[in-house]
Amino acid sequence: MKKLQWVRLYITIPLLLIAIIFTFNFIVDPYSMTSYNLLEIPNKFARDDRKEKVAKLYTEDRYNNIIFGSSHVYTINPLILKKYLGGRSYNAGVGTARIEDHLGFLLYLERIGKLPKNVLLGLDFYSFNQNVETNKYFLVNEQLNFMQKRADSNIYFSKFLSIDAIRASYKTLHNYLNNSKDKPRFGTYGTALNASKVFIYYPKKIEQKTFTQTQIDEAFKSIKTIEYTTISQQRMHYIQEIVTLCKKHQINYTFFITPLNGQLLNAIENDRPLFNTFKKFKSKLSEITSYYDFTTHNSINDNRFYFGDPAHTEPFTGNLILARIFHDNTISLPQKFGLYVQKAHYLHP
Repeated sequence: MKKLQWVRLYITIPLLLIAIIFTFNFIVDPYSMTSYNLLEIPNKFARDDRKEKVAKLYTEDRYNNIIFGSSHVYTINPLILKKYLGGRSYNAGVGTARIEDHLGFLLYLERIGKLPKNVLLGLDFYSFNQNVETNKYFLVNEQLNFMQKRADSNIYFSKFLSIDAIRASYKTLHNYLNNSKDKPRFGTYGTALNASKVFIYYPKKIEQKTFTQTQIDEAFKSIKTIEYTTISQQRMHYIQEIVTLCKKHQINYTFFITPLNGQLLNAIENDRPLFNTFKKFKSKLSEITSYYDFTTHNSINDNRFYFGDPAHTEPFTGNLILARIFHDNTISLPQKFGLYVQKAHYLHP
């Protein structure tokens, strides 16, 4: 009899624990996977920005315009796109994104019938290093990872049982119950640092500033953690796949290489093997598509004032990027800020 009781407890307790975890995460819903928001929590937290932004794209109506990229596009205000393109816009940038992230997002949106009319894709040239591994959060994301078999894109409930979901639920609930002023990393439109609330192009007072050598050295290390002399042909092929997909669905697409501060550019230019690879990447990119190059020396890139750190721009700088891309003649810009590179056309014999 006692053995039977122990067996029942052995089976019941784990099932009860699973039910409690599932219910807790479902009610708090830290990733906004459902449209219910039972507790009416205004600010939610997630540990993985890919999950957070996939969930946003899944639960929201189709966006007309979407920005893709790494953390280097976090401060590009999608609301500025309304000035140029109209419609609803979202910033789908995710940390340490590779080109496979961008393709993964587009393939996912294709599956769920929510492809946008216009896409902007920010490329980090060093993410095309053959030796740089695919981001682990991309690999574990069933919705984005097209490289291996994954679960049905509509199966979200299993995520309510993950450790990450428990942590995010706890942080979300703690913030809510304590009326904390802490806010999620991303605003309603997907940007960081309140970039969606910044509509200026130039502040009233512009100062000439520089980064310390230590700051430049740290930024350079993040680019060259491993030798970069070989460009990933697979990742270049993914760019071609994105172009093909966009043409198939008549999507307007624009690629741009994300800005780097002039001091960091100097460090890259002084490293001959890295700089040669940098130039080779630009050449290979032009064989696939036209693009805007924001990695040049000019009065914006060479001034720390426009950068939060050597590789991440301030929100108003993101507005300047859009002004260049959409040829806004009302905004004064340096000639070499965002050079347009036309796709190379070769004559075949």
